[in-house]
Amino acid sequence: MNRILTPCRAVARSTLRRVPWLRRHLFASVDYAIVTPEQARKRQAAGWERPLTAFRQDRAYSRLLQQMIEGAPRIDLQVAVDAVRATGIDRPMILEVGCGGGYYRQVFGHLLGRPFEYVGVDNSQAMVAAAQRRCPQTRFEVANACKLPFADGVFDIVFNGVCLMHILDFERAIVEGRRVARSHCIYHSVPTFTDRATTYLSKYAYGGPVVEIVFNRAELLALFAKHGLELVKSWPSIDYNVPVTSEPSSCETFLLCVR
Repeated sequence: MNRILTPCRAVARSTLRRVPWLRRHLFASVDYAIVTPEQARKRQAAGWERPLTAFRQDRAYSRLLQQMIEGAPRIDLQVAVDAVRATGIDRPMILEVGCGGGYYRQVFGHLLGRPFEYVGVDNSQAMVAAAQRRCPQTRFEVANACKLPFADGVFDIVFNGVCLMHILDFERAIVEGRRVARSHCIYHSVPTFTDRATTYLSKYAYGGPVVEIVFNRAELLALFAKHGLELVKSWPSIDYNVPVTSEPSSCETFLLCVR
């Protein structure tokens, strides 16, 4: 049965279609378009550098974290914790690459159930400032995932949290993560295709223009292996299907052991 829209709802939906800036500010991810790698490079970091983007993301995650505290963590938050537990390390030293507003620091603190140490880095000053406000006693730094300011093997776990998809030089980021990890790397909530080649997209995230990569799964696993990372286990994460391709996509978290 088709639902009949009230005049107010009909006008609201029509307005969203006609006014892109309104739609982009109301939704976390919208207006996907396939782009070339060259087009993606021209656009890559603009959105994440904006304080308003950090504010809107923080507002969205605050609701998710409250649900977690109330006993109903969303699947991706629980999967992140499951992956850390699966390393078997009793008191892990964790580096989060692409820490955003520091949400996973709170997730680990609430759900992990064991002592841990944590450092968070992000390429965006706005995101690091938001993280420091959220967790003032935690160490956060502005740093590039492709050139991490740490010595070899100083972290038990390098946790790449919902970040690899936004790094155009992703192979270099994988090399750097492997370099500073002593035991394991976790690539969390990575969007993948089974049949389609790795695809570059533009979109608006929390109102800011950003780029995103959906990886061919086999190609990504081969890249991990090439750089000395052995797949231990993977978990399905939050539902994810890119709206501009005919091939289905999904989201997955990979636990990899440093060889």
